Amino acid sequence: MDFSILINNAEYILIIGGFVAMSWFVQKVIRPVPVVGAPVSFLTKVLSFFGFFIGIFLIVTGAAAWQAQATNIDNYTIILLIIAGLALMLKPIKDFPWAALLGLIAGSLSAGAVYFFFTLPETIFGISSIWFYVALFLIPAVIVYMVFKFIEDVIKLLGMLLASRPITFIVGAMCIAQGILLILGNNLFNILLNL
Repeated sequence: MDFSILINNAEYILIIGGFVAMSWFVQKVIRPVPVVGAPVSFLTKVLSFFGFFIGIFLIVTGAAAWQAQATNIDNYTIILLIIAGLALMLKPIKDFPWAALLGLIAGSLSAGAVYFFFTLPETIFGISSIWFYVALFLIPAVIVYMVFKFIEDVIKLLGMLLASRPITFIVGAMCIAQGILLILGNNLFNILLNL
């Protein structure tokens, strides 16, 4: 798949990602303004809603630039793309109970597969077959839940760190500044590292 359109427009993707990362701040500043406040506040809420997908675009752009070893994007910009993408992507999913959902799916699939493809007799060793179905549901569900609970907690921790307001403000401001400087033919990291 060709991601050159994303790589060639990385500066614009950075600016959009930075604005979305800072949308909470823009909304807070502009909301009290009489005429412009309400429409801009609504626009920032809409952009914030699409932040998950914009985060995916940022991550894909960074990964594609790294994989293609793009000459127009340096390594610091690639790292900034990926960090900003993770901050936007983890914000909405950090509070979702992924482990419980995956455990429920695994248990249901296991019990359902046995129920539909293998007919158990009414009783097995004097125990009703319904208890075997319950066990076939619970055992995979608990195992999958325990495995993914650790991953879910790591995602929550990363989400709490990366999606916190100070971090999103700093990352968003850096994205906007880097995007504008890339359009102007300069680089924020060259300026910062040469100080």
